[in-house]
Amino acid sequence: MRPWIILAVLVAASGADVRTAAQEIAFTADLPRTLVFIQEDGTGSVAAGEFTAFLEEAGFPVIDPAFARRAVHGELVRAALDGDESAATELGRDFGAQLLILGTAAWGARPDPVDGSLVTATTEVSVRALRLDVGEVVARGSADARVVEATEQAARTLAVRKATQEMLTTSSFLGALLNDWDARPWSEVGYWKPDPGALPGGAALGEAPAHLTVLRTDVLPDTGASTRGIGVVRKGGGDPSAVRNTVRLEGVLSGEARSVTVDGHEAILEPLSDQDRAAFGLSGVSARRFVRTLDLPVSQDSVHIVASSSRGPVAEVVAAPRIDRRWAVVIGVGEYASPDIPDLRYARADAEAMRDFLLSDAAGPFDDVLYLVDADAGAGAMREALFVFLQQADWDDLVVVYFAGHGAPDPNRPDNLYLLPSDTDPDALASTAFPMWDVKTALRRQIAAERVLVIADACHSAGTADGAARAGGPANPIAGSFAELSAPSRRLMITAADTNEASLEDARWGGHGVFTHFLLRGLHGEGDADADGIVTFTELYGYVSSQVREATEGRQNPQMAGLGDIPLAVVPAPGR
Repeated sequence: MRPWIILAVLVAASGADVRTAAQEIAFTADLPRTLVFIQEDGTGSVAAGEFTAFLEEAGFPVIDPAFARRAVHGELVRAALDGDESAATELGRDFGAQLLILGTAAWGARPDPVDGSLVTATTEVSVRALRLDVGEVVARGSADARVVEATEQAARTLAVRKATQEMLTTSSFLGALLNDWDARPWSEVGYWKPDPGALPGGAALGEAPAHLTVLRTDVLPDTGASTRGIGVVRKGGGDPSAVRNTVRLEGVLSGEARSVTVDGHEAILEPLSDQDRAAFGLSGVSARRFVRTLDLPVSQDSVHIVASSSRGPVAEVVAAPRIDRRWAVVIGVGEYASPDIPDLRYARADAEAMRDFLLSDAAGPFDDVLYLVDADAGAGAMREALFVFLQQADWDDLVVVYFAGHGAPDPNRPDNLYLLPSDTDPDALASTAFPMWDVKTALRRQIAAERVLVIADACHSAGTADGAARAGGPANPIAGSFAELSAPSRRLMITAADTNEASLEDARWGGHGVFTHFLLRGLHGEGDADADGIVTFTELYGYVSSQVREATEGRQNPQMAGLGDIPLAVVPAPGR
């Protein structure tokens, strides 16, 4: 992601219309994604509404404050509004904001001393703006106003509006904010929490004697007995304590340590190849692979992994071999409300087939599947799905996100990339489409599960002049943006095409896009490369990438990101 640098001057309003003032602001670079929380007495949200409208008119990508108020934890909001900058920083980051504007609008009312039939309202609006990459307040502002009206409600509303507009158009608040953004380019360092199981960078290794990264913890299939699903204990009679499940555990030990134990039992340490070191980002670092196969009792859900040196334990992590619950969001958008966005013939069929698979015994089945197609797959519904529905997933759960539809760069700012919900306005992508930044935020800050798989069958052609999806057309940056979502961990991604390719759909692939056609065939068994009864992520990617490449004569090449593996499908044994 390139730095956010503002090279603009705020032009003060000459009149009272705050929107006119906003339109006079001219920017030559991207603006920070902004979240506004202003607490008002009563049930109104006049100040927040005025702030939001002004910023949107000025071109700021503003996060829907109504959605944020519904989704956040109330105590975090209260702490932030009370001045707790740590809570405020967490609040903003949880919604992918880069700038958080917090404040209060206090007011009072009394009968007008001149005309007792009228009401005089006085108000003070006070706000502060925090940059969330550094967690610092960069601007403060306040304004007061007095208004006389016929009713208390009308007086209060107009007073709050007048004070807010005065602060936005005549105070130094926005000037201080913009000057700081110009002086200090945006930095992601420290913004994102590490993904569960992510490999550390060089700086982290320098601070710690060792680091453990779990790449795989699978309950291996028992080919001699029926199973209840992937990673779920197999059925057994008699004493439950006698039922055991074989687990294959693999990971990487980086830094200095002499041994690794899994539940007190020594693991095998193996050297890492140069190729693996490069893939893991550990070139020039002391690192080894650890492997342990163990029998997991039916009563045990997790294992404790410890790395030790001559000084004793130096790193430890807990892993969950069994998947507890399975969650999925399946989105397919083939019909768009805007006539300027071409419909896709098979996106809905792709999503429906994916949903049906996830609800089948071969997939577990999944416990909770949220299915959004066409008109139901608007921007608000997509945001609720990723930020609220999937927030329920626990650390030992499995989460799958599948999207079939258009993806597009903003034609005015090509570095800003979006998935296109059904209600997208192509002339206002920033306010109506679903930014890739929100996908990134959901994965890194909202979804606690350590096993996450994102599958994207998206093309970008709705952002072009003619909207035609075709191979050999303009570059497809959506795939590249998805690749940036995954750190080296069991948060994995597979996209339909490389960054310079489009995703193809045609009747010859069974009424599906070519990518989803082979994805489904792989999950239904053709991807089980080692014939062990389980289709894993790495097996699935190997199968899909080769089949799609061959079917399209090299015009479309699926891509993957992330390290490690996840079991995805059970293959029934012959005759069952």
